[in-house]
Amino acid sequence: MRLIGGILKTFVLLALLGAAAYAFLGAFPFFKRSVPCAEPIPYILGTFDTEFNISKSYFISALSEAEAIWEKPYGKNLFVYEPEDSGKRTLKVNLVYDYRQQATNKLKSLGIVVEDNKASYDSLKSKYTELKKEYESEKSAFNARVEAFNQRKKAYEAEVKSSNDKGGASPQEYKRLEAKRLLLNAEAGELAREEDRINGIVDEINALVVILNRLITTLNLSVDKYNTTNNARGESFEEGVYYTDGLKSQIDIYEFENRDKLVRVLAHELGHALNLDHVEDPKAIMYKLNQGNNKVPTAADLAELKTKCEKS
Repeated sequence: MRLIGGILKTFVLLALLGAAAYAFLGAFPFFKRSVPCAEPIPYILGTFDTEFNISKSYFISALSEAEAIWEKPYGKNLFVYEPEDSGKRTLKVNLVYDYRQQATNKLKSLGIVVEDNKASYDSLKSKYTELKKEYESEKSAFNARVEAFNQRKKAYEAEVKSSNDKGGASPQEYKRLEAKRLLLNAEAGELAREEDRINGIVDEINALVVILNRLITTLNLSVDKYNTTNNARGESFEEGVYYTDGLKSQIDIYEFENRDKLVRVLAHELGHALNLDHVEDPKAIMYKLNQGNNKVPTAADLAELKTKCEKS
């Protein structure tokens, strides 16, 4: 009887625990097991950096176009935009401006068009080599000017101190020292402008480095990555990334050259939100690199979509 009583107690305890777990999961829907394509994934707009110079409506329109890439062949709504966070398990889409888009904008402002091919890489590499040589020459000359300026400034300050130690300068001496001071100030202004010009070369070099490193990855080139000049930062380049820890999910978009590229990177990350994996077709939306130009899923994309969504 004691054994049976113990079994009954255990059974009752397990039943209570099961009921509690069911109630807990019901209260917090994000703990429920997510089934791809079973119901539309709600998403909201999170961080929206204005440095991209696009409107929220433009971005949401691109998101809608990216949705359709998966929804049209599947014949079912897979995502739904929500203007405000409803508190449900919602996918947050962020537009984050950093050095990646900065580099793209910099090259655009210089009239440099970047394409995902070897010819574009070779052209940018040639430009980089030319600018790097110019920078090293200009920087060397600038450093020499600064050193000479500092010596003249030091000599001027020594003259002023000597004059003050003697009880002050005569009118003629004061006039001479004042002329030196004005010349030094004028040269300091010239050096500041020269430094700004050289820093502009540095910005252009660093923009080229970012894009060259992206092309090395995109084109799978067997060459070493380039280093930035006078600038410490990571060398990784991702146009977008999807992240989830089971409790929250988000898409961060960092860079796009034009609307087609924006739609493709959004479609790629939305694919990950559907639990789609990378495929081997280089032209596919779900290829590991955003190097294609099409906005229509390839056979490899559709096979991956079918595999994952048939589980729902």
